[in-house]
Amino acid sequence: MSLWTKLNTLFRASAEEPLHHLVDANNIRIFEQEIRDAEKAIQHAKLQLATVMAEKKQLQRHNQALEENISNKERQAGEALDKQAEELALELAGVIAEDEHLLQQQRKQVICLEKQEAHLKRQLRLAANGIQKYQRELTLAKANRSAQKALGSLQGYSNGLSASMEEMASSLNSIKHQQTRATEMDEAMREINAELNGE
Repeated sequence: MSLWTKLNTLFRASAEEPLHHLVDANNIRIFEQEIRDAEKAIQHAKLQLATVMAEKKQLQRHNQALEENISNKERQAGEALDKQAEELALELAGVIAEDEHLLQQQRKQVICLEKQEAHLKRQLRLAANGIQKYQRELTLAKANRSAQKALGSLQGYSNGLSASMEEMASSLNSIKHQQTRATEMDEAMREINAELNGE
């Protein structure tokens, strides 16, 4: 590898380093935002689920109406045959066949919607449980960070307190030394005066 290639790699590494530090410094805020994004995704999925459930119910009502309509048409066709109105009976039989084909298709659609509904409900349950777990982890992470900050501050105060105690002890020793020296000087002056006065 040439020197220029190594320098280029070093510059790219140096450019990425601040980004990593920025991400590391804000990892709890990033985690909180990721949880909020997941909660929004869950709300969106709930709307999708509600749409699927509403469509299924609407289709089920339509199927029920279609079944009643088919029953009525079958009854009318039976009455037409009793009255020897074969043309009307054949016409009703054609309508019944079309309605039964439509009913069969719509029943398949209901089954499909039920599967989608079950799948979405399962996914929502898993996502909700996951978010609850991550929210607990977030609370713990925040508590740990607060504890680490408190310990850091306490350690700083403790170090500062130790230094202050040492400084106070040093000041007290200095004061005592000055006072002792002043007392000794005073005694020495009295002795000198006494000797000079012939005492």
